[in-house]
Amino acid sequence: MAAVTGAKPLARGFTAVDLVTFAVFAALYRALWYVWHALNALFPFNQVLNSLFFVLCGIAVVVIVRKAWSATMFVIAAQLINLFLQGELLVAAVMFLAWGILGDLYIYSRMRAGADPFSSRRDMVIAGALMSLVWVITVIDISFPFMFLIELPVATYALASLATLVTGIVGAWIGFGLGDQIRRVLR
Repeated sequence: MAAVTGAKPLARGFTAVDLVTFAVFAALYRALWYVWHALNALFPFNQVLNSLFFVLCGIAVVVIVRKAWSATMFVIAAQLINLFLQGELLVAAVMFLAWGILGDLYIYSRMRAGADPFSSRRDMVIAGALMSLVWVITVIDISFPFMFLIELPVATYALASLATLVTGIVGAWIGFGLGDQIRRVLR
């Protein structure tokens, strides 16, 4: 049907280059893990860097690959690295797979509306904000207090949630610029 109407398909298969791109950015995110862990004395506020780096890498790879469900593929690659290198709890890794879904749903809805969200800083920042929101809920609000049983005052969790949400949005802004510049070099 797409060939008859001239419309582009909304979901295309990922190439080997796309998969390598996901792996490279997931490895970069993993390498940056050591940066926020160097600031463990500031916990949970060292997690602002975690959120910043996650969304920055995620949006950059989405802008480079430019296909629906790229954020989720990046998250899968990142969680495979976390699971096998860090020894992440399996239940945590499975829960963290949700990090890219809301962002991908937003991107998909923009594609369905006929837009090119990959070229729009506004669309990528919105997608990044959604990725950051899911990251905050699953990491700060669920895994730390309930899975890892870290006891902190509710106000500390609330402040850490807000701070990591905001830095995730900043990461989306930077990630769009980074991904766009890399995409231009690759053309």
